[in-house]
Amino acid sequence: MSAAEQFAQEVRRRAGGKRLLVLLDFDGTLTEFDPDPDAVRLPDQRRELIERLRQRAVVGIVSGRRLDDVRQKCGLADGLIVAGMHGLEIEAFGERFVHPDLAAAREAVGGAAAALRELAAPLDGAFVEDKEYSVVVHFRESGPEAQKAAVDGFAKIAEPHVERGRLRVMRGSCVLELLPNIDWNKGHAVRWIRERAEHRHGPCFVVYVGDDVTDQDAFAAIEEHGFPIAASERVTANARLDGPAEVERFLRALSG
Repeated sequence: MSAAEQFAQEVRRRAGGKRLLVLLDFDGTLTEFDPDPDAVRLPDQRRELIERLRQRAVVGIVSGRRLDDVRQKCGLADGLIVAGMHGLEIEAFGERFVHPDLAAAREAVGGAAAALRELAAPLDGAFVEDKEYSVVVHFRESGPEAQKAAVDGFAKIAEPHVERGRLRVMRGSCVLELLPNIDWNKGHAVRWIRERAEHRHGPCFVVYVGDDVTDQDAFAAIEEHGFPIAASERVTANARLDGPAEVERFLRALSG
């Protein structure tokens, strides 16, 4: 029996009679990384698996992408729970949540984005993704010197915004993100979603699968009443799957 099948069996055993709430990160968990974030799409077979799983569980995606971007790239039917911007915006059960402090950070993010575009322009393989309420420097395809220049330059640009308390830095796999300095993360989003799921369905057993450091807060949020699964070596959980292909096998076993 594969690890994916063992984890699916363990989830069903531990859930008992509780409703399953399955939450997944997107990039690096449900989909393979692509140097161009706009090129990422949820593969057809994984879309079909999620639709099948939704017949027996509450399912959602919790991503650093904008909420509408996740919906567009998933191509899934209405009703799927989606949290974007690391949980700062959420759609679930007919309710839309946008953190009240989000809009105030737009001006600061815009100023930083312009400076970061100037930084990235001459660096081979580096580019900037402007999400309006946050800005990301990608350097996965850069060589060592360009990566160092991207990291050092990002730190200088981010420093005054961070010191003023307006923005904060989030580090990922070959990405650096400046986002609003709001006390809210994927762990808060998971608790928000779970509360509403339990209001509708009664007690839920939560499964969260994620591959990057931003998912560690979500793992912590469910440790006592759920099953966190790391989809890479970048994060720590008692259960681990090796990337999106194994996550797909886990979803197939769980939905079967």
